Amino acid sequence: MLVDVSYAAGCAGYAGVGDEVLTLLQQGTHHEAAALLAWDRSQMRHRPIVSAGYGAETVEQLGDRYVGSEENRVVETASRPLRIDDLPQYRESPTFREVLAPAGFQDGMTSRLYRDDGSYAGMLHVSAAHPGTFDRRAQDLVAALAKVMSRLTVVQRPPALLPPAPDGALVGVVDGFGEVTPVDGFQLPLALADQRFHAVVARFSRSSSPAVVGMWPTGHHWASVTLTRVVDRGLHAATLVQETPVDQMPYGLSNRELDILAGMVAGHTNRQIAVSRSISVRTVTSHVESILRKMDAGSRATAVVAATREGLLRLDCAQVMI
Repeated sequence: MLVDVSYAAGCAGYAGVGDEVLTLLQQGTHHEAAALLAWDRSQMRHRPIVSAGYGAETVEQLGDRYVGSEENRVVETASRPLRIDDLPQYRESPTFREVLAPAGFQDGMTSRLYRDDGSYAGMLHVSAAHPGTFDRRAQDLVAALAKVMSRLTVVQRPPALLPPAPDGALVGVVDGFGEVTPVDGFQLPLALADQRFHAVVARFSRSSSPAVVGMWPTGHHWASVTLTRVVDRGLHAATLVQETPVDQMPYGLSNRELDILAGMVAGHTNRQIAVSRSISVRTVTSHVESILRKMDAGSRATAVVAATREGLLRLDCAQVMI
């Protein structure tokens, strides 16, 4: 097993290697959940690299909160992985009562990881539903693999092997935990400051679609946004976000008309569109007539089809695309 895990970790950079390492490790530790977290020195925070069996909220709690908790300070000075059974009062601690137990775990083990230069690299957590799961052999195995596991904690920006970005685009990558990573040479998309946009990205990441294009409001303007599924070391099922400001709206549509078009795409009536935007039905009717005229569309359905084809739909209303 030492050879298998070492070989897998040595393949760092290939998609899915982190998952493979945790799967191999499970054969020796018999864990039901595991998470590898890296210490990102540039951001001064922990970042999940790969996990299995934990919910996203639990993984988040096993990062910065775990390190900052008084009951976990002993891990910093431990010379080997620490098990819950090594700490008699641990099951009365806030971390256990508020994080691990509610998630269904009664046993756990944590190992701090260090780089070749001795600097702190991150942590490996494993958990199990039943007390006493992690015996001395499991502890020895994790200790023997600590240096190997640290190879996987190198936090890097996404490589240049990403789809080319349009001129003037703002670019970022969102991983499976919702963490945003910048791409060298680009500013982050403005849409990433909007929590509603993160919900759209999360929905896209759960879909089978390889890419989707649509519009998103950024301040008082609109931008064309492309979401592309990418695979990157440590990011796995990540989403590449490319945002391009729109100086002139296609068909000469105004910002308000594009917003009304989003309501049309959602199948809302003029009255429903008016109520949701706190404007009059007469105003909506006037905008709809203007949209049909500008798009040379004989019906609302024709306008919707054209908007879908040309990427004019708001990402948060284009359910059929995500």
